[in-house]
Amino acid sequence: MRIFTLLLLGLIPLGAFSQDSDAPYLRNPTLPSFSLLMEDSTHWITQHSLRRGAPVIIMLFSPDCSHCREQTAIFKKNMDRLRHAEIVMTTFQPLHKIRDFCREYELHQYKNIHVGRDVKFFFAPFYRIKYAPFLAIYDRQRQFVKAFEGDTKIDKLLEVLK
Repeated sequence: MRIFTLLLLGLIPLGAFSQDSDAPYLRNPTLPSFSLLMEDSTHWITQHSLRRGAPVIIMLFSPDCSHCREQTAIFKKNMDRLRHAEIVMTTFQPLHKIRDFCREYELHQYKNIHVGRDVKFFFAPFYRIKYAPFLAIYDRQRQFVKAFEGDTKIDKLLEVLK
């Protein structure tokens, strides 16, 4: 009986791990409902704020992350090729860091880039991110296509956005 109990207790973590392997975004591949506080601290952006019929890039980032900064520079450098997409950049960092980041990268000049604070801490557990930046790509019908962790080259990104 003791051996059976030990064996059973040893298998419980394996079962929990296998159930945990599918992140929520994989179980529900539609663009999730979300609300992000904009840097002005009065306006919110939601999934309904985004242009209909446009692919969506969700980017989880930190203003202090060098890889996130590189990814943002890649977006800016290739904006002529990304204008058709809605880019939602989200972080849980304080608004003053978001403001400074937006100012530094002049993100206000791009109508398709939306930067906000995830005050409900929704995105990180939803995507189960391990590395930043994290990109989730949704097609024109707002269905999940692909995720990238870490730096993503523009060619890979554009290939998925086709």
